[in-house]
Amino acid sequence: MPVFFIERGAIQGATASLTGPLARHLKGSLRVHPGEHVWLAEAGGPRYEVRITAADRDRLTGQVLSEIPPPPLRLPRITVGFALIKGDGMEWAIQKATELGAAQMVPLITARTVVRPKAPRTGHQTQRWQSIALEAAQQSMCWDVPVVAEPQPFDDWCAESASTACRLILWEKPGGLSLRDRLRGKPRPDSVALAIGPEGGFEPGEIALAEHAGFEAVSLGTRILRSESAALAALSIVQYEWGDLG
Repeated sequence: MPVFFIERGAIQGATASLTGPLARHLKGSLRVHPGEHVWLAEAGGPRYEVRITAADRDRLTGQVLSEIPPPPLRLPRITVGFALIKGDGMEWAIQKATELGAAQMVPLITARTVVRPKAPRTGHQTQRWQSIALEAAQQSMCWDVPVVAEPQPFDDWCAESASTACRLILWEKPGGLSLRDRLRGKPRPDSVALAIGPEGGFEPGEIALAEHAGFEAVSLGTRILRSESAALAALSIVQYEWGDLG
């Protein structure tokens, strides 16, 4: 069973008290009954093994059997900015980026972005993406839940990333520096920003803008990948070379 994230305050001493959507999910969907064990966690905080002792109409109560402190902060903290993807590709990318340990995801509006956010639905869509990140973090037993930001223009995000230690933008320019070679053997920074373009790629002007903002252009090789595949590949390489993958 995965770990389930709880609100701070749900654990009081040796007692866990669960209400709301989580209690309904555990009771209704997973059929959790008194006597069964579940793992609960505070985002970025301890993880608890809990034995359910009572199942009321709107509440689950349990006894804390053990507590595991969170591991040391894992670096680098990775932010993935990817151009909005059509269809269900965005949800898939958010799910997989969460599984691979992204700390933040920012949907980007670029010159060649096919999907354009509609103001009345933006908040609802962002909530949907955040729910997908939460579910993926629970299923993969992450220690924290990444933040999914609302869509924003590419140039705004580049400017806001100025404090990020290492800023990289994927570009399919032939003969460009590979992402692997850029990372291998280099000191590990405390933060990384990855910019992933739409299926048509970034425009040259966007590359120039990003480089002016401190981004370095890197390549994933000779293959042309779909946006969601490129995000997954780039994040995997960063986690392998500098993070906790492999």
